[in-house]
Amino acid sequence: MLRLDELKAEINGEFFVQEDLKKHDVKKVEALADIIIKPSGKKDYVKLLRMLQESGFPHLVINSKGRVVFPDKRFHGAVIVTDLKL
Repeated sequence: MLRLDELKAEINGEFFVQEDLKKHDVKKVEALADIIIKPSGKKDYVKLLRMLQESGFPHLVINSKGRVVFPDKRFHGAVIVTDLKL
């Protein structure tokens, strides 16, 4: 299983644990995320996605303007918040 300290060692960016998405200017989303990750650039974003996919860690990508509905108002996994042009 992928550990948070492994991600922090490999990825430049900001990491938040047990955080409300509203605190990160994510509009229209009322949910608490286990982990919020804001990669610092495109290279870190690509590396982060690869690490999460290879480990099978649940994740989803949204931007600050996205509308996402969580059935139980909670996502059990990593939420990547980015406005990078991909």
